[in-house]
Amino acid sequence: MNSSGSGWTWYVLVLLCLGSMAGHGQSADSLRQRANAIYRQQPAEALRLFGQVQKLARQQGKFDLAANSLVDEATVYYVNDDYRRATTVCRAGLPLTPLADSTRFKLWASLGEMYHQRNRPDSLRWFWQRADSLLLVRPALEREARTYVAAYWGNRGTASVEQGDYRQAERCFQKRLLLLARHTTPARQAIAENQFALFYRQLGQLGRADSLYTASVRHYKTPDLNRGWLLLGLIECRLQRQRTDSVWVFIRETERLVKQAGTDGAELSAYLDQSLGKYWEQQQQLGRARTFFARSVATGQRLGGSSRVGWRGLMALSRMAWLQQDVSGALTFIQQAMQANSLRFRATDPAQNPALTDFLNGPDLFESLCWKAHLLHAAKTMPNSLQLANLTYDRAFALSDLLQASYSAELTKLFVQEKLRPAYREAVAVAYAQYRQRPDKATLAALLHRQEQGSAAVLRETLQALQRDYAGVPGYLLEEVQRAKNRLAAAKTAWAERDVAHSTGAGIVAVNAELVNAELVWNRAYQKLRPYTSAQPGADNLSRLQQQLAPDMAFLQYSLTSDSLLLTVVKKHQIRVMLLPISGAQLNQLAETVRHEAYRNPDPFQYTGHTAARALFRRVLGPVWADLAGVRRLVIVRDGPLHYLPFEVLETGQRPDDYLLRHAAITYAYSMDSYVRSPRQRPDGSPDVLSMAPFAVDQATLTLIQQRGYQSLDRSEAEIGSAAGTRSTAANASKATFLSLFPDHQVLHLATHARASDNDPGDSYIAFFPQDSSHRLYAHELGLLDLRHIRLAVLSACRTGSGSLHGGEGLLSLSRAFASAGCPQVITSLWNAHDGTTARLSQLLYEELASGLPTDVALQRAKLRFIEQQSSGGAFSPPHFWAHLVLMGTNQPVFPVPGPWPTGWLAALGTGLLAIAGYIRYRRRRSR
Repeated sequence: MNSSGSGWTWYVLVLLCLGSMAGHGQSADSLRQRANAIYRQQPAEALRLFGQVQKLARQQGKFDLAANSLVDEATVYYVNDDYRRATTVCRAGLPLTPLADSTRFKLWASLGEMYHQRNRPDSLRWFWQRADSLLLVRPALEREARTYVAAYWGNRGTASVEQGDYRQAERCFQKRLLLLARHTTPARQAIAENQFALFYRQLGQLGRADSLYTASVRHYKTPDLNRGWLLLGLIECRLQRQRTDSVWVFIRETERLVKQAGTDGAELSAYLDQSLGKYWEQQQQLGRARTFFARSVATGQRLGGSSRVGWRGLMALSRMAWLQQDVSGALTFIQQAMQANSLRFRATDPAQNPALTDFLNGPDLFESLCWKAHLLHAAKTMPNSLQLANLTYDRAFALSDLLQASYSAELTKLFVQEKLRPAYREAVAVAYAQYRQRPDKATLAALLHRQEQGSAAVLRETLQALQRDYAGVPGYLLEEVQRAKNRLAAAKTAWAERDVAHSTGAGIVAVNAELVNAELVWNRAYQKLRPYTSAQPGADNLSRLQQQLAPDMAFLQYSLTSDSLLLTVVKKHQIRVMLLPISGAQLNQLAETVRHEAYRNPDPFQYTGHTAARALFRRVLGPVWADLAGVRRLVIVRDGPLHYLPFEVLETGQRPDDYLLRHAAITYAYSMDSYVRSPRQRPDGSPDVLSMAPFAVDQATLTLIQQRGYQSLDRSEAEIGSAAGTRSTAANASKATFLSLFPDHQVLHLATHARASDNDPGDSYIAFFPQDSSHRLYAHELGLLDLRHIRLAVLSACRTGSGSLHGGEGLLSLSRAFASAGCPQVITSLWNAHDGTTARLSQLLYEELASGLPTDVALQRAKLRFIEQQSSGGAFSPPHFWAHLVLMGTNQPVFPVPGPWPTGWLAALGTGLLAIAGYIRYRRRRSR
C-alpha cells in the first residue's frame, strides 16, 4: 500500500465495489445486493451470502454472475488487507466460461490491483496488460462499466506514482476524471482531489497539493477511516511545507478517528505516529521524535510486509541517528530499512546490498541506497568506506536505469533526472575522493563515468534510440509505434493551439480527452517495444575522445558537487581533474552577474560586465589556463548556472576586452558520450541550404502577422541572403513548405520568431508564416523528423537556445530538440539581439564556412571580424550584439575545403576559351 500521506486502499475498493454492483445490477439477485450492502459492517455475513450467490449461479449456469460475485467476495478480503486470500478468490473466476467482456475486464483489473498490493510487479503487469488490451479492442467498455474502468485508471495512476512515472500517473488520473465527469459525487470528488494532491506533492508543488488536500477533506465529511487518511495527507503536506502551527487540529481529529476504528485503524495510527515524529523533529525535540518513529516501526512489523510504514520508520530512525552523529547506528537502521523493502535480503553487513530486482518498491530502495552511500561517505574511520559508497551508488543508479526504462514520457524522465541530481553530485564527490586517494586508471575511469552519468542522460537515450536497430521487431509493431507517435504529436499540437477564449466547452474537453488517450496509447505501444530493446555496450569514451581531439583542442567537463565545482580537462595526451576554488553560492552569483550583463542591451549605457567576467574567468578557467597553452579550440560540457553562460564573454584580464573568444573557438557539448558518438564524416560536396524568413513581410501582409501577435523582422531577409540556396520569405516560408523542402537540404537557416517553454519542453516552437492556425513547428513534432542528414541548423530566432534548466540535461531548448532528431550541430541564439547585427554575423559566418573551416572556428572568426569592424568602443562592440549565437553539438566542417581546380576542368576551360576566341575572329573577318 502506498501511504505517503494518503490512504489509497479505501477509495480503490469503494470504487471496485461500486463498479461490481453497477456492472451487472440488472442480473444480481437480492442475496448479492444484501451482501454488497453489509460487507464493511458485517464481513463474515457478506462472505456467507456471496458463497450462496455463487452456488446458485453455477447451478443455473449463470457463470457471469458467479464470476462477478467472486470479485465481490475478493473485495471483502481486500478491504481487510488479506490480499493473498483476495487474489485466490478472484482467480477462481478466471476458468469460468462464457463471460462477458466487462466481467473479464473486472477480473483482470482486480487481480492487477491485488498483485500491486502484494508487491508482485510481474503479475501486476500481466493482468493489467490484458485489461488494457481489452479496453483497446472494446472501447465500449468505458461506457458499459464506466465506474469500474475509472477505478482501474485510478489504481494505474497510483502505481505509476509509486514507481516515479509521474506523467503517466497524471494521465491515468485525468482519464479517470474524464470517465466520471458526469457521474461525480462528493466522495468521488474527494478521491480525485486526493490522487492529484499526492501527485503534486511528489512533484514538489506543495501549494497546489495543499489546496487539493484541503478540498478533499472539505468534500468528504463522513467521520470514518477514509476521512482519516485524507487528513493524514493534509498533515504530511503541511509538515513538508513546515507549517507546523496548523497541523494540530488535524492530528487531533485523526487520533479520534483512529481510536473509533479500533484494530482497523492500526495502519493509519502507525502513519500518524510518523507524522508526529516529523513534527517533533522540526521542533528540535529529537527524543520525542525518535519515540514516535520507533512506535511506528513496531506497528509496521505487526502489520507485516505489505505495508511501507516499517520502511519509512526505519529511514527516519536512521536520519535521527545521523543527526546525533551516530553514523554506525544510522547504518544499522538503513540496513534494516532495506530488509523491510526486500523480499529476500537479510544481510546486516553494510558492505552488502540487495540484488537489483529484490525490492517491494523500487523508488524506496533507490532512496535507501543513496542514503546509505551518503552515510558511508561520512564514515571516515570505516575501512574502505569510499569504495563501499561508490559501489552503493553503482547499485542505486543501476536500479534507477531499470526503473526509468519503463517510462514512456520524456517529461517524466527529465523530472526523475532532476530529482537524481543531488545523488549524482554527491556520487561525483565520492568518486573524486577515491581518485585522490588512489589516482590510477580505474579510479579515473570511475570518476569520468560518474560525471557522465549526470550529463544529458535523457538526450543520450534518445539519440541511441534514433540509431538503434530493433532487431526482430515485427513490422506490425513498428507500424503501431509510429501510429502512436503520430497521434500523440497531433494531440499535443492540438492541445498547444487550443483556443480557450473562442472554443466551446465541449471542444476543449474533446482536445483534452484526445491528449490523455493519445498519451495512454503511446505508453501502451512503448511498453510492447521494450522487450526488443537491448542495453548498448559501454564504450571507452575517454580513449575515443582523445583519438578525436586534435592537438590544439581540449575537452572541459564541469560537474557540480554538493559544495564545489569539479573540472576535468582532457587533451590529446593529457588528463587533469581538479576541484575549483569556488562554492556553489559564489558560482551562482558570478554567473548570474555575467549573464545579466551579456544579455541586456547596453545602449545607451556602457557595458559594465568586465569585472564580473574577469572574476569568473579566474575561478573557472584560471587554475587550468597554463594547461591550455597552445589550445585554440574548446569543447565544454556545462553544469548548473554555467548552462546560461556564453563562455566567450569571459575575460582573461591581460588587456582590455580580452575575451576568451580571442583565444579559442568554443563548442558546447551535451555530454562526453553524445560528443564522441556523433557521426563524423567529411562533407561530400557543397550542401544545399534552405533559408527561411517568415516575418520578412511587406506592408500588405504586416497587418496579418500583427493580428496573429507577431512583429515583422525587417532584417531577416538580409540575414538569409547570406547563404546561397533555396530562400523563402513571408507567405512562402510556411510550415508546410519547410516540411516538404528540408529532406532535400543539408543546411537549415531559420530567421524567425520562436518560444522556449519553461513548463513543458514539448510546447516550445518555431513560428513560420501564420497563414493558418497550424503555423508553429513544436519541439514534440521535431521528434518525428529524421534530421541525421542535416549538417548544420542555424536558429537565429529569439531564445532558441534558452529554456528551463533540468540539472544535468541542460537547457531544454529548441536546439536540444534538433539534437534529439539527429541534427549533429546547431547554432542557436541565447537572447534576442539586434536583427541587423545578427544579419551581419550570418553573412560573415557563411563566408567562413564556405572556406571549409570547422563550424566552431568559422563562428569564432565571424565574431572576431564583426568586432574588428566596429570602431573602438562602437555601439555594437559589447557582447550583447555578438555573443548570443553559440554552437551546440559537434564542430565538423559543413563545406568541403576548396582545392585547386582539377586538370580536366582546367583543360576544358582552356578549350572553351580558345573556341570563343576563334569564333570572335571569325565574326570580325565576316564583318569586313
